[in-house]
Amino acid sequence: MHDSLYEAFKAKDKRLDGKYFMGVSSTGIYCRPLCSAKMPKKENCSFYKSAAEAQANGFRPCLICRPELAPGNAKIDNSNIIIKNAIKLIDSLIAEEITISDIAARLGISDRQLRRIFKQELNITPIKYIQTSRLLLAKNLLTDTNLSVVQIAYSSGFGSIRRFNDCFRNNYKISPMYFRKENTLKKANGNNIIIKLGYSKPYRYKDIMRFLKHRTIDGMEKVEGENYCRTVCVKKSDKNVSGYIVISDNEKMSSLNVKLSENLIRVLPQVLNIIKNAFDLHSDAHCVYEALNGANDIIPNSFKMGMRMVGSFDDFEMCVRAIIGQLISVEQAGKILSKFCRKYGEKIECKDDMLKDIKYIFPTANTISNIQNIYDELCPLGITKIKAYAIKSIADKIVFGDFDFKNCLDTGKK
Repeated sequence: MHDSLYEAFKAKDKRLDGKYFMGVSSTGIYCRPLCSAKMPKKENCSFYKSAAEAQANGFRPCLICRPELAPGNAKIDNSNIIIKNAIKLIDSLIAEEITISDIAARLGISDRQLRRIFKQELNITPIKYIQTSRLLLAKNLLTDTNLSVVQIAYSSGFGSIRRFNDCFRNNYKISPMYFRKENTLKKANGNNIIIKLGYSKPYRYKDIMRFLKHRTIDGMEKVEGENYCRTVCVKKSDKNVSGYIVISDNEKMSSLNVKLSENLIRVLPQVLNIIKNAFDLHSDAHCVYEALNGANDIIPNSFKMGMRMVGSFDDFEMCVRAIIGQLISVEQAGKILSKFCRKYGEKIECKDDMLKDIKYIFPTANTISNIQNIYDELCPLGITKIKAYAIKSIADKIVFGDFDFKNCLDTGKK
């Protein structure tokens, strides 16, 4: 046991954080598994299941990893939090001309600190991560779609075809067309594109479908069989790009099949990033289960391996759902949201038979912010005055930049 714990601390195993502490006899301190201090010799180490036990054995808390604090609250944890937010930000902006300065500024840190954290956590530079992300997206599109090479290059964030070709040759030693040879797929249903998004098993897709089906907004989204269909709207520069998506499970390939309208290619990285977050594809099912399976001791089978946390497709939409859903049933909230969507949402056309009932985009914060007599407009839909005021207030704050749910630094504190 001693040897395995020593190796786990040496590898900085995050799974042990908060569960085991290491006392160092040569210094008289005790540390967390994530401590950045030099690893001591094995013969000087002893291990304890609590900070209290380590202290009872004569050790004092380390000043670097701060084991007396809850995991996530010490300065040593900041790098892990920052790198996660940086990756999310890069993934959402991969198709745009982004600079290291822009990313650092949005995260509230300096360029130098961002480079240092990337080197420390991933052993690469931020530029290299951006380049790799663009290459992987382009490779996916070359293999799985029939988009033209020009479309793929610009959708993946490359500023020119020359840069696109050079990047492939410099990194893979082959031409982009090599991957195009592997493409045996055809466009489905005219102008639709199908892309695969991988996930790690187990993945309880059917549970997600049951959750979504109970909360769909008629006219904007629906669950048909094992397919989730909805409209989406993504802001690019000062314009909104609207379209629709159909998501299904490809269990054999451990991926979600994403079918989307061709006009969404212009904002493809943003759409894929939204779907990854909404379907919780980044989650480590084993780590989550290890942390939450204790709930089964209270309510048997209340938490199962592979369960995911369903996210949102749009921040304003999630806020409105939360406000309208207060103190009423899910079914009643769905009816009110449908009326709200049909009255203020942009109407789009879809020729796909599966999507003939999907006609509206969820209203944007800008649309609601421009409403003058909010009570007269929303109350006839079944929305109370207090809820109408809350919706208008949030819309105003989002439009004027007082609220920005995207790309903010999560400090891990409430």
